[in-house]
Amino acid sequence: MRVSLVVAVAENGVIGRGDDLPWQLRADLRRFRELTIGHAVIVGRKTQESIMRRLGRPLPERRTIVLTRQADYRLPECETVHSLDEALEKIRGEDEVFVIGGGEVYPEALPRASRIYLTRVHATPEGDAFFPPVDLAEWRVTTLGRHPQDAQNSYACTFELLERPRHPEPA
Repeated sequence: MRVSLVVAVAENGVIGRGDDLPWQLRADLRRFRELTIGHAVIVGRKTQESIMRRLGRPLPERRTIVLTRQADYRLPECETVHSLDEALEKIRGEDEVFVIGGGEVYPEALPRASRIYLTRVHATPEGDAFFPPVDLAEWRVTTLGRHPQDAQNSYACTFELLERPRHPEPA
């Protein structure tokens, strides 16, 4: 099973502010949907709660695995786990699983990832959630496209695919 991270990161490493995104990027949301639809997603509790506040439900057409330390935590239409290992075991047999945040989940998942679908946001907003440093020497980087700032995208962004030539296998 391939473990892939999907993330939008500002030039200063920011990925979130106050349990929300510090930007509006329609192009990135469209890409996120195209990548993850029909797949399992692993998401931290705070990020999932933010999604639920915005949408009123889990992401449609995806199997949502919520990672939390809270023993009795439950959300409708989501599966709850208490470790990344437990999440990966639950979806064993899938071709690819997407880790979609947040700031506490990415550092744990990064060593197991073989791909990062990265949106580089060309801005330096304030934030309180950050993506961990990535050693680019371990990755092959391909630029897939760029999108300018416009009425539906508060900042310009670049879409990249980072692939680890030798990726670790999940436990």
